[in-house]
Amino acid sequence: MYEEIKKQIIKHESTINEIYLDHLGNATFGVGHLVLPTDDLKEGVKYDDTKIMEFFEKDFSQAVKDSRTFTQEENIDPVAFGCVINMAFQLGLPRLLKFKNFRYHLNKCDYESASSEMLDSLWAKQTPNRAKELAETMRSI
Repeated sequence: MYEEIKKQIIKHESTINEIYLDHLGNATFGVGHLVLPTDDLKEGVKYDDTKIMEFFEKDFSQAVKDSRTFTQEENIDPVAFGCVINMAFQLGLPRLLKFKNFRYHLNKCDYESASSEMLDSLWAKQTPNRAKELAETMRSI
């Protein structure tokens, strides 16, 4: 299951082998990795796929961990949990935790209401294609 989610995230984020500014103006690298001072990445340097995937695997592991903090994986549909991982990867846990109504419906396995809550957010306005795709996936469960 996780390999499909990884492919989906890579499709959503794309892969860029040097530091760039994301739509919010944050220094970003590889597969949507928010560049930190401790990353030892330099502007203007083109990195190979090995370096990109090294960061991606760490970020993906963190997204899974954050998703398990957000909801109990074993209590919801695996496809729904995959949507949460995708959101956690993009948003990070602090912003994901702001989705209180989404979380409420998700934990009740009311995927249609959870889907509606996904679309009723600033996130959906900022990244509409991704939000619509994930909300449709959630609704189809």
